[in-house]
Amino acid sequence: MVNAQAKMKALVVSRLMLGDIPDWDSFEKERSTAGKIVNRRAARSVSSQIGRSYRDLSTEMDQFIVSNFSRCDHDDLARLCDGVESGSGLYLPVRRI
Repeated sequence: MVNAQAKMKALVVSRLMLGDIPDWDSFEKERSTAGKIVNRRAARSVSSQIGRSYRDLSTEMDQFIVSNFSRCDHDDLARLCDGVESGSGLYLPVRRI
């Protein structure tokens, strides 16, 4: 079962990739807030601050993952959220298999 913090971090990085976060300062604030989530109750409170229900956000994020990251899960996206360097954009190294 995915914990609420990982789910919120996955949401933050998903919103960044979708263009829903307007600038790096906003991203850093959201990432910091997501890093402080300790349970679903706190996650619901945070999601209400951005005017969306936790359930709606979870459903939207699950659809985003299925559509764009078929082999990723919430924990993978949470790690991606932690690894994003503000101001430099998103890039992923291509590994040879």
